[in-house]
Amino acid sequence: MGLPEKFISCDWGTSNFRLRLVDSTTLKILSEYKTDFGIKKCYQLYKQQKEQTQQAFFADYLLAQLDKLDVNEAENSYIVASGMLSSSIGMQELQYCEMPIAFTGEDLISNWISMDNNINLLLISGARTNGDVMRGEEIQAIGLSDYLPKTEKGVLLLPGTHSKHVQFDKGRFMDFTTYMTGELFEVIGKHSILSASLDQVKWSPSFKDVFVEGVIKGVANQQMASLFSIRANSLIHKISSSENYYFLSGLLIGAELGHLKESSETVYLAVTGIQNELYQLALKSFLPMDRIVCFESKIIEKALLVGQQKILEQHVK
Repeated sequence: MGLPEKFISCDWGTSNFRLRLVDSTTLKILSEYKTDFGIKKCYQLYKQQKEQTQQAFFADYLLAQLDKLDVNEAENSYIVASGMLSSSIGMQELQYCEMPIAFTGEDLISNWISMDNNINLLLISGARTNGDVMRGEEIQAIGLSDYLPKTEKGVLLLPGTHSKHVQFDKGRFMDFTTYMTGELFEVIGKHSILSASLDQVKWSPSFKDVFVEGVIKGVANQQMASLFSIRANSLIHKISSSENYYFLSGLLIGAELGHLKESSETVYLAVTGIQNELYQLALKSFLPMDRIVCFESKIIEKALLVGQQKILEQHVK
């Protein structure tokens, strides 16, 4: 049968919802609709009613959102959904696929769900190791695999609220580790005694030295002994709360990245915005330049769509 002319990308996370109508060949986004109505909110609404099954409740919501896209109702439409929709609080729970997984994504568990006469949903599982799980990032990794070496080992970094470090070797993703860097930063910055000593301000190169100071301490595994110094520096040395903010950022990012110092593998960084600049600064503070590869933002922004396209192609041959 081959790829359809278009497909609908569903990216439904814990806190956000996004649908995109995509040209299957060029991956050009033809229309888009997104809200903060994440899986968690939808599941809470489902639990408050008794009339519909979990699958039917989520299907009805999803179908209603398709009206926001420029979808031809007379055509057969394919929705490719990765992330939390296949979780226990989503539409239908799929087991995690066990690592390793091929760059093609052929090992992932998936399931077709017919939503009405013209709309079919391809639901994709997450991935797991013996001690870690992810849903969604594996599709991004598969989408980035075209830019990873097929004959070498390496580490793919996917920074975020829950950063993923994905080890790969010879065309397969072998293992991964989750670092709660972003969530810890938010908890410490908003809900700890240090919150009064921190002030979020726009990044400026003037913060580079204090950020790298934090990175160095984090890489040296001194983060636990350095956290309270933020408050002490504020009270005793009158260090500004904005400087403290970027010191804390460096401290936690350094702690996340510290294990890379002892390895010899090339590190591939996939993140956009200010996080790109901060993670690059951190990596360059303790790794040689020839061990760092930073993806362009346009490649990162299309990674999920490329990954979903690869999975869909396997199912419509």
